Amino acid sequence: MHELMERLHRDHHNLNRLFDMLEDQVARYDRDSELEPDLMLILDIVTYLNDYPKVYHHPLEEQAIALMAERQLGDERTNQYIHDQHHHLEEGTEQLNQLFTTVANDQPVPIETIRDALDAYLTASRKHLESEDSLLFPVMEQVQGNAEWREIAARLPERRDPLFAEDPDEAFAELKSRL
Repeated sequence: MHELMERLHRDHHNLNRLFDMLEDQVARYDRDSELEPDLMLILDIVTYLNDYPKVYHHPLEEQAIALMAERQLGDERTNQYIHDQHHHLEEGTEQLNQLFTTVANDQPVPIETIRDALDAYLTASRKHLESEDSLLFPVMEQVQGNAEWREIAARLPERRDPLFAEDPDEAFAELKSRL
């Protein structure tokens, strides 16, 4: 398996870890919880989820889809479905970012609003990852060889993961230590 394909699989694993952590932190807002939510940790997670997929993960998938489309490989409807999901998820992540930023600025946000937005986001995000894992990735692995992956890599700026790299960005050091 090419290293970029391994990266996509690893990204999905890491994103699911963050979804679980975010879900756990928001559950701490319940009156019955003995644990306090860590708003700064929530903001770090949401910031990463808002930035990383948009800047690296989705562009990599989009370039792989574009190359398959250029060569008439894969299923056009699946590729369009994944493309559309990327846009919807980015909008949902931005909404979460705005909600938690509002909370951080000491402005009231009903917990139901946060729960509803988070539930919708996590459901859509997990479904999206499952769709890619079952519909897109097997086709990408089957039809894209080293030459295609090199071409995809050449289309993208080189970036490293600011959280899951061996040396994470300072902004994510606390989040990294909590994973």
